[in-house]
Amino acid sequence: MSSPIPVGRRVGFDYGEKRIGVATSDQESILVSPHATIKNDNELPKKIDEILAQVQPLYVVIGNPKHLSGMDSKTSQDVFGFASLVRNFFDGPIYLVDERLSTQISYAQMRQTGKTERESKPVIDQIAAVNILETAILNEKANGAIGSIF
Repeated sequence: MSSPIPVGRRVGFDYGEKRIGVATSDQESILVSPHATIKNDNELPKKIDEILAQVQPLYVVIGNPKHLSGMDSKTSQDVFGFASLVRNFFDGPIYLVDERLSTQISYAQMRQTGKTERESKPVIDQIAAVNILETAILNEKANGAIGSIF
């Protein structure tokens, strides 16, 4: 049985070299929805600031693509850099959530809805962000660690 958790929205990011998926929860964290896919370009700081100002989350989660062995991957270093960027705009808790295979799982979910990989491309990062944020919220409701604190 899940425990009550603080009321307030949460934000999840699926970091990618070219695109970053964003998902948000409702106030009660019952529903997690795709929010946006943003380009990882020179406008990224402005976009992060706008999203955080709009949502005003209790906390932020960012997927950390570890190796299957559990060790940090090369991309993990980029995620740490992205988390540092988010820190410039957000003083609350930032958690890194293990997201091994999240993109593959997201593609499988899209295939189940009848979408091809090509048709899924525009939203796949958002779906991965939804999966990352849902994992964090389930951990929180189970009184477990939301993720590793950044």
